[in-house]
Amino acid sequence: MNIILLGPPGTGKGTIAQFIEKTFGLRQISSGDLLREQVKEKTTIGKKVEPIMKEGKLVPDEIILKLITRKVRQLGKTGFVLDGFPRNLEQAKLLDEMLKKEKIGIDIALEISTDEEVIVKRLSARRQCRKCGKIYGIDIKPEKEGVCDNCGGELFMREDDRPEVIKYRLQLYNERTQPLIDYYLEKEKLKSIDGNMHLEEIFDGVLKLLGNK
Repeated sequence: MNIILLGPPGTGKGTIAQFIEKTFGLRQISSGDLLREQVKEKTTIGKKVEPIMKEGKLVPDEIILKLITRKVRQLGKTGFVLDGFPRNLEQAKLLDEMLKKEKIGIDIALEISTDEEVIVKRLSARRQCRKCGKIYGIDIKPEKEGVCDNCGGELFMREDDRPEVIKYRLQLYNERTQPLIDYYLEKEKLKSIDGNMHLEEIFDGVLKLLGNK
């Protein structure tokens, strides 16, 4: 089973993807994590995308698709849950073309529908570990403020979680989201879950939905 997670920044897609990975044995592919790995390793791609990401702008499609293609090939026949891509109709079509070449397809496009005020609140509270990348927030707090439970690393606010960047990211998403939603609706692949609930309630909804597949 191959799944796409849809929804604006701050809907908890990454955490939900990890839940799906653990529960259903799929592998999470996060476009954001793939890009941040490139930045951290100071690769040619990383140096190119770092200033773009800091401003909250969209990284060129060909770069993200290249990284995702590489990851999909590494997984082989293992199913995946794709988080952060596609973000617009053109990306969805490019993704379909790539997957067709790999002789696989998308089974479900799972939309996490969340109100804007909830998103701003969540992202403003989000912190990430500098060492292992674990994310904390409103629903998942560290035992000690500012310190990662997993590795003891420092927790920090990402540049793209700052209020002015959040508003810009939401504006970009809202401009592009409806054609993408319609695209998967027409393909009869779209499923939706209320993202305004607590994570445990969202997990329960995901479990019921995917458990019936």
